Amino acid sequence: MRKIRQVLEYRLSRKISADQTALALSLSKGSVINYVDRFEQSKLAWPLPETLSDTALEEALFPVVPQTPDRDLPVVPLPDAGYIEKELSRPHVTLQRLWEDYAKEHPDGLKRTAFYDYVSHHRAPKVTMKMIHKGGDKVFVDYSGDGLEYVDRKTGEIVAVDLFVCAWGASSYTFAEASRNQKTRDFALSHVHGLNFFGVVPNAFVPDNLKSGVKKADRYDPVANPVYGKMAEHYHVAFLPARVRKPQDKAIAESAVFQSQRFILARLRDRRFFSLDEINIAIGEELEILNNRPMKDYGGQSRKERFEALDKPYAHALPDEPFTISKVKIGVRVGPNYHVRFDDHFYSVPYHLVSRHVDIYQVGATIEIYHDNIHVCRHQVGTPNFGYTTATAHMPPSHAFVKGWTKEWFIAQASQVGPATAEAASQIMDKREHIQQGFNAVMGLLRLVKVYSPQRLELACQRATYYKSTTFKTIKSILEQNLDKQSFLPLPPVARIEPVLHENIRGPEYYSKN
Repeated sequence: MRKIRQVLEYRLSRKISADQTALALSLSKGSVINYVDRFEQSKLAWPLPETLSDTALEEALFPVVPQTPDRDLPVVPLPDAGYIEKELSRPHVTLQRLWEDYAKEHPDGLKRTAFYDYVSHHRAPKVTMKMIHKGGDKVFVDYSGDGLEYVDRKTGEIVAVDLFVCAWGASSYTFAEASRNQKTRDFALSHVHGLNFFGVVPNAFVPDNLKSGVKKADRYDPVANPVYGKMAEHYHVAFLPARVRKPQDKAIAESAVFQSQRFILARLRDRRFFSLDEINIAIGEELEILNNRPMKDYGGQSRKERFEALDKPYAHALPDEPFTISKVKIGVRVGPNYHVRFDDHFYSVPYHLVSRHVDIYQVGATIEIYHDNIHVCRHQVGTPNFGYTTATAHMPPSHAFVKGWTKEWFIAQASQVGPATAEAASQIMDKREHIQQGFNAVMGLLRLVKVYSPQRLELACQRATYYKSTTFKTIKSILEQNLDKQSFLPLPPVARIEPVLHENIRGPEYYSKN
């Protein structure tokens, strides 16, 4: 249309001949005459209005002449553009699938190319926005739907692993590793490995909304998983999860996963591995090639070169110590015996925190406990056998229990059931290093009255004390198996067996002489 405007300018305003106009604009003389004739037939005014668009000018000069269909030719049914648009919005529906359905219903209809052209012409254009990422700003995180596997040498079992992928927004510099699963500990650990690989820290992580990273998904105020939130806090990184079911929010991660699948997984598809470490060594080798590979769309620059120029100069330095928290439990209520339960073990806290809430973090082999964001104590990790770890400094003065609970108080409560129950409660508390550690077990013992009856509990405690097995677990088992309803006989005396005398048996005299 620009050429047509020039033709009209030369012929109508400058009065240049058709021959000279054609020569000046590299057109044929016939085209110049045709354009002027069409303009005269369009009844448009010269000069053309400034508001007249090229589309309007084209419609005026080249009007669409409705064609009369040939009565001898069959009428070709056209696809329903609205139906196609609606179906394409459904999961897993493709244009190829819709054409196959159309061709099956109308064998004499449009062929595939004509069908595609018709749909392309009648569909509303898809509006997209090019995201401009600042250097050093964000690292996008995702998991690949496809992973690798290794063979356990001991059992022969085939173990599938997940592929963790993260990439920088500006440079697309990528890190990938295989992890055993997508649970919280492995998810946070993969982030730590990724940051160590990059050597710097971004301003924000953009993860998906998996439970390992996001405890509660919310468009405006998402809640991070405690471990993931502590990891982000340790590195001073913001937490910006993508919107639910909006992969375009993390297109960089989607692209990095796609490239990792095509470049890394495809290359390793026929290799046999026997451990997770072997897989990650192989991934590291392929990752080095991927990051140093020239990219056509960026003038031959590699991801690593772009990272060094765009992201690394504006990122933050790594902290001196890496993140090591493996488990977190937030808002744990302190029990009446001033202990908290964590991973099937009980740890003491200062007794004045009874009924308060504390946060517990496992850092390697150490348990760190905080109240009101203030560190109150630490313990070594205990065996998960429901045992107790108690610090003497946490006990109340003279072992006096808060709210008046003492050993004597519990024995008095047990005496209301019967003497055997009182004796069992006393033995349960005496077996503990600290009396307070037995309070929970005695409380559980007394609650059995509500489930069974005082009479049955007394009989069960008689049986347990006779066989010298006074534990809450034993007494509860006696009641569950109705052993309290059975009479028990005294254990028969063990007959003394005389030692065998034989010349090949040396005896204690032999060893005393040597």
